[in-house]
Amino acid sequence: MNNLKPNWNVSGSVKVLVTTKDFNNRKNFNVSYGHDKSIGVKDNINSLKESFLPSYPSFVKQVHGTKIINIDEEDHSYVADGIITQQKNKVIAIKTADCIPVIISSLCGSTICILHVGRKGLEFNIIKKAYNILKDFRLSYEAWIGPCISKNYYYVNSNIKDNFEEIDKRLLDFFERKGDLFSMDLVGIASLQLLDCNISNIFYSGFCTVKNKDLFFSHRGFSDKERFGTFVWTE
Repeated sequence: MNNLKPNWNVSGSVKVLVTTKDFNNRKNFNVSYGHDKSIGVKDNINSLKESFLPSYPSFVKQVHGTKIINIDEEDHSYVADGIITQQKNKVIAIKTADCIPVIISSLCGSTICILHVGRKGLEFNIIKKAYNILKDFRLSYEAWIGPCISKNYYYVNSNIKDNFEEIDKRLLDFFERKGDLFSMDLVGIASLQLLDCNISNIFYSGFCTVKNKDLFFSHRGFSDKERFGTFVWTE
């Protein structure tokens, strides 16, 4: 079943919003600056703040790394691929167009985390990096994997497959030969890494960004430069 809101056991105080291409009747609802199609981005984000979000969303400059910031701290970098907060009504967000938006929340809703997880994020295991911070709060967590590219549309060469096999031989199970290339199951690898962090309750949107091109931007499928947003906060 496809769902843009997690059907999980986390406190109802945790809210999630995912934008789509025509979100709120605005065509090509893009949330990413920095290219020739970024006109209107400020208006789009302001409309989210005015009608859907309790505060202006906190984004970071995503670089396919492993840096996680606690945005509640005064001194933190804005170059990162993960954000943690314990502040109520503090909206944390990432922008994607094939990479995986991963939300991790404590069951009580007091601590939330959002991650930008692409192939490099899986290679560097940003999920483990996030959990190494979250576990210090001594809480129980669940995770939700948002819209992203599915294994049916993500192909890599043998060098990438071999690299992941060297990291962890279990990861070979998430590659399937397709002619001279291999399909790669990013969601499957992310799920394994979450399980390795004792986060066993994992929920899925079920949406593929390529297959559902009418709803989501896809860089790999259609060279889209725009991005959709995934937002999470606690009321």
